[in-house]
Amino acid sequence: MTKTLMLGLAVFFSLNAFASKDTCLSKLTYDFAVDSRSFKVDTDSMVVLGDEKDYLTQAISIVRGTLDLHGCDGRSDINFGHGPMGRTKSSCKQLIKGRDYSVSCYVESSLGYFFITKDLQTNAFVVFSRWD
Repeated sequence: MTKTLMLGLAVFFSLNAFASKDTCLSKLTYDFAVDSRSFKVDTDSMVVLGDEKDYLTQAISIVRGTLDLHGCDGRSDINFGHGPMGRTKSSCKQLIKGRDYSVSCYVESSLGYFFITKDLQTNAFVVFSRWD
């Protein structure tokens, strides 16, 4: 009886996790009508982790905040360590050497991949593309 109950709970929570991911993807893609979408977000309206030069931590925080602002859960609906092709890869690069404001980040996740840039004020620009 206990094993059956435990198995039932495990299946329920597994299905719930998949439903949550699909619900989030649905919200990000207008019910799967588009494959990519761009967002302009005010970083003052979210918690952005990382110090001044920790661009990747900032980018992941901005993605989490963007998800929160658009009806997803930035903590549980996304996995930055593992995607459909295995271990994810992410990086930030200065496009123009010596110009910190030219930093652009590429972040892979379980939902898709993101490009993140920031302006000199408080805006961040997030481009999301779902995995095909």
